[in-house]
Amino acid sequence: MFVYRLNNPIDLEADDGDGLVPLTYWLTDNVRPDRAAWLLEAVLALADAAPAVRWDGDMRHLPFVDPNVEESSGEPALIVIQQDPGADSFVISRSPVSWAERQSDRWHETRTRDIAPTAFVFPEPIRADLLTAAF
Repeated sequence: MFVYRLNNPIDLEADDGDGLVPLTYWLTDNVRPDRAAWLLEAVLALADAAPAVRWDGDMRHLPFVDPNVEESSGEPALIVIQQDPGADSFVISRSPVSWAERQSDRWHETRTRDIAPTAFVFPEPIRADLLTAAF
């Protein structure tokens, strides 16, 4: 995983056509276990890279995702997280991001955790007659 601390924060609230969407939209649009696994990998990568990229705060808000990366390459999307205080922007991706590297003087490559996505199958409901205690 590649973690970049950008020299200039990204204005995530501006409607400038950058294609970034809030994480909640990306997850609810088409919920898949591989997306949840990738999200956990990305957040753990930020934790692993924290000293190198100077992540030392809390998240300002939920992350934003660039789904265009996923659609064009088939790879997981990249994620943008802002630190609080200060609104410093961090970009996390499974592959190198050339524009983020050019805009960053602090970046770090971490190991990928490769969390296996697991689909949960609901078991058959247990039928019980609570009045007779018979199962």
